[in-house]
Amino acid sequence: MAFSPLANGLLSACYNAQTRFDAQTDFRSTMPQFSAESFEKNRHLFALVNRLADAHHATPAQVSLAWMLCKKPWIVPIPGTRKPDRLQENAAAADVNFTPDEVQAIDEALNGMEMSDVFGGLKVKE
Repeated sequence: MAFSPLANGLLSACYNAQTRFDAQTDFRSTMPQFSAESFEKNRHLFALVNRLADAHHATPAQVSLAWMLCKKPWIVPIPGTRKPDRLQENAAAADVNFTPDEVQAIDEALNGMEMSDVFGGLKVKE
């Protein structure tokens, strides 16, 4: 089970460095991935996701979910949403297919790029 597969919406391309969340009503207000600095640190990640979205005629959120779906059959991303249109968008990620070579290229690109911290994220020990 992939926890928060869209990084609480960060990978949906719906937010940017100017986005502010109400600290009283939205827990994302304290998440490091939504700090203004994180958007600069994640610029290569966003560029990769956007390139893939353009190439596959998909949204950035669909690309993020499709990558997980194409990695292994037992990886199940379960994104949360409160909006019916986002639910439909997320479900359509199953129609985006990456070849094994594309998945490997994405993995290699991700392994080689700097990214911001994320809420609940832990460093992977090799």
